[in-house]
Amino acid sequence: MSICENIMDSSFILIGSTHGFIEDFLKQKEIILNVKPEFVLSEELENIALISNDTFEDFLKKEEMSNMTSFKEVEKLSLLCFENNIKLVGIDFENFGYNKNLQRKLKNKEEFSKEEGEELDKIISQRERKHLEMILRYKKKTSKPLVIVVGCWHLRKDGLLLKKLKDYKIIHPCDERGELLLSPGENKNIGYKEITSNDN
Repeated sequence: MSICENIMDSSFILIGSTHGFIEDFLKQKEIILNVKPEFVLSEELENIALISNDTFEDFLKKEEMSNMTSFKEVEKLSLLCFENNIKLVGIDFENFGYNKNLQRKLKNKEEFSKEEGEELDKIISQRERKHLEMILRYKKKTSKPLVIVVGCWHLRKDGLLLKKLKDYKIIHPCDERGELLLSPGENKNIGYKEITSNDN
């Protein structure tokens, strides 16, 4: 699917990421090169801001990210933004705000206790508020559309971003029924779907 012609008419272009179920970067690259934004905002970049040649060069040279995100997960997007003179800004907390215990359990896909589950829900709410706050802050800094890469789950209909943002376009991976892709499943016919704020 090619990018629709009126993509530049939206203030916010939200790209759904599967965090590795599929090759997310190809669609990100297509959109970013079409839009040529001043800023790309990324959940996966956590709290790192790459806004000058020096910050990009240091980051790319060190090849280190965090306990929750490997450098490989953000390398292609970082290089693309660096080569095209686009500022890349993380809109989340370091390690997504998870303590060492939650980090370990998430990485090992371990079961959570009731208390840990409640703590996780609380942190996820804080993260979504942080995403929104950063998006609104950076919209004031540019007249171009903002390109925002977040996990597909944050683009659900009852999510904070869709409730609070206006004038957006969402481009997200979907299954054969056109539903938001939230897990690897057994979907063979994965495609992309576009939604504008007028559709919701």
